Amino acid sequence: MMNKTYLQRHITFPQSNPILVDVYQIPQQQHTVIILPALGVAIQKYEKLIQHLLEQGLNVVAADYPGCGRNTPQVSATFDFGYADLLGYFMPQLVQIAKELSSQSPVLLGHSLGGHLATLYAQHHWIKVIGIATGNIGLTHWNMKGKINILKAAAIFNSMILKDGYLAGHKVGFGQKEAKTLIRDWSKVIFTGNYRHILAEETLSENEALFIQFIGDDFAPMSSTLGLSHYFKNPHILQLDLSQTLKGNQHSVWLKQPEEVVNIIKQFISS
Repeated sequence: MMNKTYLQRHITFPQSNPILVDVYQIPQQQHTVIILPALGVAIQKYEKLIQHLLEQGLNVVAADYPGCGRNTPQVSATFDFGYADLLGYFMPQLVQIAKELSSQSPVLLGHSLGGHLATLYAQHHWIKVIGIATGNIGLTHWNMKGKINILKAAAIFNSMILKDGYLAGHKVGFGQKEAKTLIRDWSKVIFTGNYRHILAEETLSENEALFIQFIGDDFAPMSSTLGLSHYFKNPHILQLDLSQTLKGNQHSVWLKQPEEVVNIIKQFISS
């Protein structure tokens, strides 16, 4: 294993205690990957992914979302934020840390919700994007069964938000305690198919982008991945079948054995 230094930094976010950021640096390495997790998934679940990225000689910057994982306070009726807050406060500070490690443009590696955020950030910033198991959740991107399921989910989530002032996602197997505005932002995309309620001006990004979709991923089918990739001028789209070797929910089970995904990431970043 090559030499690496590990340190922790802090960033700020409205109403939150300081947010801890893990910074892994390999001397003389030019490429830095910023990990943006899925909704409600603690950064510690990405530990294997982080270790494999380091073994490939990549710097890594990683943090939990506000109110998630090791961050306090937890999301509640009084601690709320949306996509725009993550794009405006959370992500720029992670990018700044990454830029201090290397002169090369950082890479946003977004899983599920993280892929939405990476795509939106890349609309107005010069940055490489990798979206894994992610997609545009607009209704047009689902088959009939998918349409029914996502409309049902939106109805349940929004009624729970009215009751509690946030989404108690752990009760329905969707994230943990999730911010009211974040879930409402997410829900709006179902009906509009776009993110204009978050970014007033949508553009066609010239940034390099790679999207990895998994066969059997019911949460991000290929049609939705293509819908999100359309925000880039020349996206690379790759479909992987891990279902023979990895049983379980294909949306996230890849994190248990991320080697194949990491090899693809390394090739994309190096090309």
